[in-house]
Amino acid sequence: MKDSTFGFLVALPGTLYILVLVAFPLGLLFWLSFVRFDFYNPIVFIGLQNYYRVIEDRVFWLALQNTVTYALGVTVVTTLLGILMAAAVSRISRFSTLFRTLLILPWAVPLVVSGLVWRWMLDPGVGIYNYLLISSGLVGNVINIFGDPTLAMITCILADSWTRIPFTFILVLAGIQSISVDLYEAARVDGANMIHTFRNITLPLSQKSILTAVLFNSMFSFRTIDVIWSMTRGGPGKATYVLGMQLVDYLIMYLNLGVSAALGVIMLILVATFTTVIIYHLLRR
Repeated sequence: MKDSTFGFLVALPGTLYILVLVAFPLGLLFWLSFVRFDFYNPIVFIGLQNYYRVIEDRVFWLALQNTVTYALGVTVVTTLLGILMAAAVSRISRFSTLFRTLLILPWAVPLVVSGLVWRWMLDPGVGIYNYLLISSGLVGNVINIFGDPTLAMITCILADSWTRIPFTFILVLAGIQSISVDLYEAARVDGANMIHTFRNITLPLSQKSILTAVLFNSMFSFRTIDVIWSMTRGGPGKATYVLGMQLVDYLIMYLNLGVSAALGVIMLILVATFTTVIIYHLLRR
């Protein structure tokens, strides 16, 4: 096992796999971001002009603001509910397998389908929620959630979080179950109640799992457009228009591969920036 040649040969297939599937597309993305590629003009090197075009577009800053709001909302909701669900299930002794299975089921639903289901449930015309609110007398008129910018963003966050909570739940539950039972027993002997043990034992000792869940949820929610596309298409107006949708517009609507590649690189840099902070704290733990 100490033979470096043997180690190199063992690592060679995985290295080639990464180079083919990751390094080559990434290099192509960077190359496209520095050339003019719009299917109308010759392909020439133009330096940073694609980046200037993206940054000077005022829609970019609106989409960036919406993306940060969306990713932050999804990460907060999934983290809080995932931790609470994991802490609750870890204390269940009977039918724990049944509860775990039921809580994991939303993870199997594609994000596009989740958006369509929530779109139907909240529809002002045929949605079940408006029907229940009016039937119970809580509201007198139909609430058009998708016509209000704030409510539209909130519902998109909830629909996305619904499918990501099980992932956080699994990671945090694994971290909680790795904690020694002796610590909880010693805490009970010292007179600690459930809140004290959760705050001083469960949370500190499962921080690695929590940070890992935050890392993945923040990365995926920052770039995803599935739920927004199936629920609001970026509306009303541009209230839920995110960077991923702007990239799709540059690529498909305007057929400008150079500008869309530049926006993709900017998104990659933004994701790498805030994930580096999370990975630093994760490695310290």
